[in-house]
Amino acid sequence: MTSTVRTEPGEPVAAGERALSSDAQTSRAWWFLGTLAVLRNPQGSPRTPAVIELTVPPGGSPPRHVHDALDDAFLVLDGELVVRCGDQTIVGRPGTYVCVPAGSEHTFRVTSPEPARMLLVHNDDSFLALVEAAGTPTREHRLPPEGDFDLDLDALVRLNAEHDSRIVGGSLEEDEARGFLPARGGSAGLGSVHHVALNTSDLRRSEPWYVQNLDLVRVDGEVAADGSGHVVLLSPSAGWMLSLTGGAAPGVGHVAIGCRDREELTAWRDLLDERGASPGTITDAPYGSGFVLRDPDGLELELFAPPPASR
Repeated sequence: MTSTVRTEPGEPVAAGERALSSDAQTSRAWWFLGTLAVLRNPQGSPRTPAVIELTVPPGGSPPRHVHDALDDAFLVLDGELVVRCGDQTIVGRPGTYVCVPAGSEHTFRVTSPEPARMLLVHNDDSFLALVEAAGTPTREHRLPPEGDFDLDLDALVRLNAEHDSRIVGGSLEEDEARGFLPARGGSAGLGSVHHVALNTSDLRRSEPWYVQNLDLVRVDGEVAADGSGHVVLLSPSAGWMLSLTGGAAPGVGHVAIGCRDREELTAWRDLLDERGASPGTITDAPYGSGFVLRDPDGLELELFAPPPASR
């Protein structure tokens, strides 16, 4: 026999009616100060330990703050971030577990070209309560539209103070964060595959197939009545993107390799130009910048950088 439990975490439930597991795409979620926060505690389970899956965009950095009672602990699942705790620095990559003791001043900055995803494990629910108070509930498990759900500084300071999170300084600046990263050889480096571009015969048919089967969400583009057009789909959990173009013969359009930022993208274009690879011009879009070059067979390879983070 099966049953459906409709209680929220922390609500009293009858014995045997508590959910034993949660699903990433159906758990309660909020757009929280430019991030996506997903509560992973199963419905009807205790609020503590609070387990929150937090996705932060490239360049995301909270103000330096202190939790007087909370040990701020998280496991890095995707991306890269630089964590500052007092005078100590940690470079967090997938598999890194960080535990900031209560009473310690700390902040971080996402330094990867893709979003960083962290699994927060907290011994009290003060941060969860802050997310509930300052966040906007959403059923769209993707990062929020840029700037749409920000708070003014006074409201941010007040809400943090009410939930055991005293703001004591500014965010970690880009240059400072990158100063703690290992030196890289050469003038530029390449990251992982950022997105794949596919040509489809009918976007009206292909887009919902990818959205429903791969849990993707549209972040840009539009579809015409005849199935032509162009859309960009994002995987909220992994940060990679899929570009679909309609009206062309089905096939792979190109593969895009990620750069950290537009400055690095420009360095690569200049380097490829010096090497005689004939790179195309850099084009800019709301979701990032890129240029295309072709191999000896005429196949397209794109180098791509995410948009600059808002400050």
